[in-house]
Amino acid sequence: MAEAERPRIVLASFPRSGNTFLRNILLDVFGMYSWNNIVVYNKGLKDYKNLSHAKKFRTITAPGERKLQKLTDQMAFPVVKTHELPKNILPLCNPQTKIIYLVRDGRDALVSMAHHRKDIIEPGSDYIDNLKEALWAPMGSYFGGWGANVREWTKIADLVIHFDELVNDTEKVIERLREVLDLPEPDMQKIPTFDSQRKGGSHFGGKKRKKLSQEEQDAFNQQFFRSGKSGGWKEEMPEDIQEKFWDKYSDIMIKMGYSRDGSIKQD
Repeated sequence: MAEAERPRIVLASFPRSGNTFLRNILLDVFGMYSWNNIVVYNKGLKDYKNLSHAKKFRTITAPGERKLQKLTDQMAFPVVKTHELPKNILPLCNPQTKIIYLVRDGRDALVSMAHHRKDIIEPGSDYIDNLKEALWAPMGSYFGGWGANVREWTKIADLVIHFDELVNDTEKVIERLREVLDLPEPDMQKIPTFDSQRKGGSHFGGKKRKKLSQEEQDAFNQQFFRSGKSGGWKEEMPEDIQEKFWDKYSDIMIKMGYSRDGSIKQD
C-alpha cells in the first residue's frame, strides 16, 4: 500500500474509554468519518479502488455507483479507531500519523468491559470472572492490559483526552482537537449526548440494527451505552479487586491524575 493511502489519524484507547463517543462527535460535529479498525479501512480502500477502476472503464453498476459515492466520502478521512498497542497498528499507518488517545480511570474501564462482555460479547459469562481476567490480562490479552495500553500510547500521543473531560466539557475537547487536527468549523448544535447515543441517534455504537426488533434494539443500546459516568467502580468492583488493581497500576493511575479514592487531578 502506498504511504499516502495509509491512515493518517489514529483514535486509540483501551476499550470502554469513550472512543465511540469521540467518533460520534467527529462525525456529527465535523462530518469526519472514522473506520472501526485498520482491517475494515483496508477493505474499504480496496473496494474504493476496484469501483473507481470499474467506473473509469464504464463497467460499474448502479449499486456500485452508490457504494463508490459513499466510499468516496468516507475515504476522505483516513481515520481509524484502535484498541491495539502502538506496535501492532502504527507500522501500518502513515509515518506522519496524528495520535489522539482517550484515557479513563482504569477501574471504570474494567467494570464497563466486564459488563460489556457479560451482556454483549459473551452473554451469560460471569461478571466477576470477566473483571478478574481483564485485570490480569494474561499473556498480553485485553490489548496488553489497561496499564500497558495507557503507558505505551500516552508516551507518543499528540493529544490525550480524559473520559471525564470528554463527557463533561465536550466543547473544550472539540477546541483541543482543532488545535491538533485540520478540522473544519464545528457545528456545536450537533454535539451528541449520552442519551441521544443511547437512543440510537448516532452512527457509531447504538445505531439501529435491521435484524433486531425495536425492543431488541433498545435493549442493545441500553447495554452498549451502559452509564456514561465515572466512579461506578466504587459500588461495582469488590474491595479485594480494587486493592489488586491499585497494587498493579498505581504508578500509571497517579501519572494520569487518578487517585486511590477516585478524585481526579488534571493539568
